[in-house]
Amino acid sequence: MGCAGRPRCCRTERGVIEEHALIRTGGGPVGAKSRGRRAAVAGAWLSVLALGVSACSGSGTDTSDKAAAPKNPAKISVTLTKNPSGDVVPDKPVKISVTHGALASVTVADSKGDPIAGSLAASTGVWTPSSPFGVGQNYTLRATATASGHTGAKPNTQQTSFTVESPAESKSMLLDSITPAKGAVVGVAMPVSVVFSHPVAASARATVEKQLKVTTSPVVAGAWHWFGDRRADWRPQKFWTSGTHVTVDADLNGVNDGYGRYGVRDYQHAFTIGTDVEAVADVADHRLNVYKDGKLVRALPADAGKAGFSTWGGTMAVIDKQTEVRMTSCSVGIACDPSSPNFYDMELPWDVHLTDSGTYVHYSSGDVQPGEDNDSHGCIHLSKSNAHWFYSFVKEGDPVTVKGEPQDAAPDNGYADYNLSWSQWTA
Repeated sequence: MGCAGRPRCCRTERGVIEEHALIRTGGGPVGAKSRGRRAAVAGAWLSVLALGVSACSGSGTDTSDKAAAPKNPAKISVTLTKNPSGDVVPDKPVKISVTHGALASVTVADSKGDPIAGSLAASTGVWTPSSPFGVGQNYTLRATATASGHTGAKPNTQQTSFTVESPAESKSMLLDSITPAKGAVVGVAMPVSVVFSHPVAASARATVEKQLKVTTSPVVAGAWHWFGDRRADWRPQKFWTSGTHVTVDADLNGVNDGYGRYGVRDYQHAFTIGTDVEAVADVADHRLNVYKDGKLVRALPADAGKAGFSTWGGTMAVIDKQTEVRMTSCSVGIACDPSSPNFYDMELPWDVHLTDSGTYVHYSSGDVQPGEDNDSHGCIHLSKSNAHWFYSFVKEGDPVTVKGEPQDAAPDNGYADYNLSWSQWTA
């Protein structure tokens, strides 16, 4: 806030104070009582002494006023980057210019008075926030400059208040989802997956990624990988260790997506890695082996996809599971004509979801004896009792690995992230 119509002012921790204080003369503060006759005598001697000094100085002209240095010769100007509508944009630095002096310090605080982290390039006068300003938020900048060529001149401090633009929803960078959900307990193959509502430009992804922070306990190294322009996943090089606590901070408020949209809020998700449960389907042996903490728990008779409808291979983390799913051949592009031998439309129970393209582990009434022939349309079939047990035993993020098929699932077909090598992931 400015001080229009008043002497220039500066703000201290105790409030606003006038820069031009009254100059008081005499033996004490205004209103101070004399301390008796000795104080009066002392004042008289000082007056005499002052007269003596004046007499010794000769009759030259007094130049003391001309020699006095101006109090605040340094001039400060602040430049904020604004959009065409005149609003301050959140992701640009602040330029501070000084004439007749040098920039000494810059501080920025939010509306609560809390300091905003940033760095000052004193040679250029550019102050850059560590993270973008929050949209719609109020800030106060204080710049201090020291005068040049005026010994004894006190520093000049200027305060500038500003409000960052609040973008319309059409200009907001939003998230469709962060997976896993808050408080979830997930399997050892579960990635962090962030899906944006709109595309993020290639030029902005490094900046956006910098604001997506994953913290783990114990510490685990990992990396982000972009699938297209809307989805970014984070995973460790190898499967998680059970018991790991994970926190995801998406500090996106004020971040530009490269297309003129800005993040309008921050997000935080925390989840935990649960028991190590892994399943391995061997297509040739018609078995689905289920392991807990590395030890075989059950070997379940299973069937995979028949010729022309191979099951996706590789490792797929469980996406979710449902007690019943309506499965139709038309929905996955196999057959929409009821007269086709590959047509099907049925409600099936105990469904564990592996890919977005429609791969499940489930019971099928059309496969009366799983474990003998691979005759599904790409899913893994179990008996009804085994399907129920498997459904109850596994959780989101548990890895299901299919061996013996010609093609692995694409890494973004669900959560098949581990179908990329670490070098591919970090490329």
